[in-house]
Amino acid sequence: MEPTEESLKNSLEITRGKNDCFLICDFGALSPESFARSLDFLKRQTWTPDISAVLGFDLSRVDDPDGYLRPIGGMLRRMEFKHLLCFGPQIEQYRYAFPKLSLLYNDLEDALADLPKFDFQNESVLIKAPESFSPRRIESLMQRRVHDTLLEVDLNAIVHNLSYLRSKLPEGTRTMCMVKAKSYGLGEAEIASVLQDHAVDYLGVAYVDEGVHLRARGIRTPIIVMNPERSSLTTLIKNRLEPEIYSLGVLERFVQTLASFSFPEPYPIHIKLDTGMHRLGFSPGQIDSLTTALKALPSVRVASVFSHLVAAEDPREEDFTLGQIHLFEQMSGRLSQGIGYRPIRHILNTAGLCAYGQYTFEMVRLGLGLYGYSPFYAEQKRLIPCATLRTVISQIRELEPGETVSYNRRYRVPHVSHIATLPIGYADGIPRLWGNGNGYVQIAGQKAPIVGSVCMDMMMVDATGIPCREGDPVILMGDFPTADEIAEATGTISYEILTGISDRVKHIYKLDI
Repeated sequence: MEPTEESLKNSLEITRGKNDCFLICDFGALSPESFARSLDFLKRQTWTPDISAVLGFDLSRVDDPDGYLRPIGGMLRRMEFKHLLCFGPQIEQYRYAFPKLSLLYNDLEDALADLPKFDFQNESVLIKAPESFSPRRIESLMQRRVHDTLLEVDLNAIVHNLSYLRSKLPEGTRTMCMVKAKSYGLGEAEIASVLQDHAVDYLGVAYVDEGVHLRARGIRTPIIVMNPERSSLTTLIKNRLEPEIYSLGVLERFVQTLASFSFPEPYPIHIKLDTGMHRLGFSPGQIDSLTTALKALPSVRVASVFSHLVAAEDPREEDFTLGQIHLFEQMSGRLSQGIGYRPIRHILNTAGLCAYGQYTFEMVRLGLGLYGYSPFYAEQKRLIPCATLRTVISQIRELEPGETVSYNRRYRVPHVSHIATLPIGYADGIPRLWGNGNGYVQIAGQKAPIVGSVCMDMMMVDATGIPCREGDPVILMGDFPTADEIAEATGTISYEILTGISDRVKHIYKLDI
């Protein structure tokens, strides 16, 4: 049989472990080729200084164990592991095939018993074993969160969305990807690392701390800090982050701080122009004084000049949006003429790219669209939402007509009903306005209305007529209901829904390699 494209991929799950570890779980094929792909991914990761592996080998399924293990052993010897644990029946008799310092266990239970003895700290740990070896038991011993509620982030969807949005750009147009607020609540280093692998030109964060965290996780892509606070400028420079400059005061303070450092080249900065948002930025009347100041500062160089559209998604504001774009052209042109060179220009976000794609200039900023959401129906069909919020049913009880559910007795059961309790509430990011019959969850492919008030840690749904049991899975956000649907029903926007997901929710990242 010829190998299929899918058989030549490994499907990974990435989650956070204890003590700042990253767990890379691969429970698929165990061929030498599959090991090569997994080990190559482990070697290329940038999140931690050290790598480790816990590997299971089912030699009973291999015709020639010696021929099978020799290439794998060669791969393992070419890597530097902090810890290397291997287990499987009769594996100790093949010790010659493994690196000298590796620990071998013939029995999984012996490996599990020893696992807590090892000091896994700030490591990326590959857990690779067949499902028959119960590798989830290994993961559960090492993971940081054991909560049944989890946010599943499909990194493959992010790659797809990035590729699709790039396909709309003229050749040579750069991309800046927004990863502020933990990538809109979905993750930090995990998402930034994938974007770096796909050669985006810039990453955008709101605050210096966010950029510092990404640098500590091995992110080398240029990072723009949109709000460089006075107290953080020294840290910003030490971590080679690039500041947004939105006033002469910020420029002056940054240059004063920069004077304590020595760089062979002018330091890159990014100039924010106010074309109508009236949040941050230089106004049209300040361009001359800005250019005069920049010409007198050889220690900095303007890498980009940009502005922010107010209402790109609203066709009723087309005249205002076009006015912003034309004003930006005029202001950036005056700035370029004044300083004697032309920086990169960018004004389009995802909505702007979809509605005003003829104004891409030299770069676009991708935010919500990267994660699978667009205000335009035609574009939404081409994007893949990357996040699915899941939990399980804790309890199902039968209630009689007239009985009430949750605080303040706001829901009265109209007939004999099966009410399911879920271990997730507003402290996890479920809006209280989504309760009391306004919203629903998905159980067994069907809608189960939310009944009563959403509690801090729990919520109740009406599962009457839905085939389900305690422990069955529940989808709270994904294909349905969507983040957009929840946002519309609760009077907000999908940004708030995504960023509101609590850190106590376990995050799992899916990636095909």
